[in-house]
Amino acid sequence: MITVLKYEKDKVEKGDLSIVCYPKTFSWVDVFEPTKEELDRISTITNIPINDLKITLDGEERPKVVELEGPFSLIIFGAPSFEMDKITTTPVFIYISKYHNCVITIRNKDTKSISKIKESVEAKKNFFEKGSSYFVYRLIDEILNTYFNVLEDVDDRIEQIEDSVMKSPDIKSAQKIFQTKKTLIYFSKTMAANREVITSIEKEYLSEIDKKMAREFRTLYNDAIQLVDMSSTYRDILTGTLDTYLSATSNNLNQVMKTLTVAASFVLIPTLIASVYGMNFQWMPELYWKYGYFFALGLMAFSIFVMWVYFRRKKWI
Repeated sequence: MITVLKYEKDKVEKGDLSIVCYPKTFSWVDVFEPTKEELDRISTITNIPINDLKITLDGEERPKVVELEGPFSLIIFGAPSFEMDKITTTPVFIYISKYHNCVITIRNKDTKSISKIKESVEAKKNFFEKGSSYFVYRLIDEILNTYFNVLEDVDDRIEQIEDSVMKSPDIKSAQKIFQTKKTLIYFSKTMAANREVITSIEKEYLSEIDKKMAREFRTLYNDAIQLVDMSSTYRDILTGTLDTYLSATSNNLNQVMKTLTVAASFVLIPTLIASVYGMNFQWMPELYWKYGYFFALGLMAFSIFVMWVYFRRKKWI
């Protein structure tokens, strides 16, 4: 699906793909889940080699900066992707051209950052009025803001996991720990690559970005470093939480084993007494005693009482 927005005469309006050939009009082309036919059409109009567009179909490209043949350059930037309760990352392919005064974004999964820009572009026309370099800056900034929002949710989730582990550790707590750690691993790897992308832009390795605007990417670089540090910190916290979960589970198991051992001990001596009097020897002193049965029962009860007193003094029960 192709969406084209153009900025002309202080207005933002929807337009046709053909307007990217008019440099006086800034245009943003957003392509969601592209088809081969749509990519062929974009290639024909923009002169971007079709092979440089087909890499978007894979959706597994690592974030990087690429100088393409022709008037466009490519920035691949990782963004958070939301699918049901699962949070992963997906590459956003950003084709930028100063000559065409155009930015083309291609993505295979929904990202809240681009959706948010679409919603606010009418109220914030400065997204468009300062040209393609500034728009890319704001786009990457919005993607980083989405990372911060997700990590805030992760922070709240970690607090809930810690509470559940301390109160009643169970297998669901462990599953939440591993799921959250997996999300942070995705984020950490992607953000490390994103940081290198921002570094390349800041060092003016990309000719399509204005040199004056390239310096502004320093603030985004600092944000990227902070995100990487936050991801690492949260992973360390989750590792500690997992250790706490394992310790709590082990302690619970020890408590169960102690309880079973104490219960078995109460039965052990009475069983020994019963087995002795269950022997089929002819000459047993109490065999023909009138009170032998009650003596055996009393001896069993007394042994249980002695063991109970002993366990209480040891504070095992």
